[in-house]
Amino acid sequence: MRKKQPDRIGYYIAALPRFAAGMLMLPPYLLAEGLACKALLAAFFALLAVLAGKRLRWGYFLILVLSVTFFHLLSPWGRVLVEIGPFIITSGALENGLIRGITLVGMVFLSVASVRPELELPGRFGGLLGRTFYYFDSILEGKRRLSGKNFFVSLDELLMERFNPDQEKLGAGESGEKPCLETDQTFRGWFLCAAAILIPWGLWILKL
Repeated sequence: MRKKQPDRIGYYIAALPRFAAGMLMLPPYLLAEGLACKALLAAFFALLAVLAGKRLRWGYFLILVLSVTFFHLLSPWGRVLVEIGPFIITSGALENGLIRGITLVGMVFLSVASVRPELELPGRFGGLLGRTFYYFDSILEGKRRLSGKNFFVSLDELLMERFNPDQEKLGAGESGEKPCLETDQTFRGWFLCAAAILIPWGLWILKL
C-alpha cells in the first residue's frame, strides 16, 4: 500500500480560504483563450494538486484529452492538415478539441487541489456543494479500487467508507492528518492565496 502524500498546501492554508482561492482562479482559466495559455494554467493547477498530496494518473488524463480532441475532429473546420481516407484532420478542430480537453482536465486538477474534507460552507446549499466536491475528490482518490465488473457496488462501498454518518464533520479523521491550526490567519497563508490567484488572472490580462 502506497504511503499517502502529505498535503503541503494544508500546512499554510485552511480549507475555506483554500476553496475560495480555487473558485477565484476558475474564471480567468475559463475565459483564457489560446492553447498555450490553457496548457500553462492546467500545468500550474496540476502542480497545486501534487502539492496537495494528490497522486495524479497522467495516463488517465491524457486519454481524456485525446478522447475529447478526437470527437472534435469529427466536425472538421479550418485549414486541412492531414487526410486519411474519409477522415480529415483540420487545424481549427484540432486546436479547439485540445483546448476543450485541457480545460476539462485543468478544472479537475483545480478541484482536487482546492477542496479539503473538512471544508464547511455556510447554508444548506453550501453544505450540499461542499459534500459534492468531497465525494468527487473521494472518487478520484479511490478510483483504482473501482471495479469495472461491479462498478456501482464498488462505488457505493467507496463512498460509504469515506462518509461515516456517525462523525460530526464530513471526512473528519479519515487519514490521520492533522488539519492546519489557524493557518488561515497567518500572513503567509493569505500571501500564498493571493499569489496563486494572481497567476491565472495575470496571464488572462496579458492575453487581452
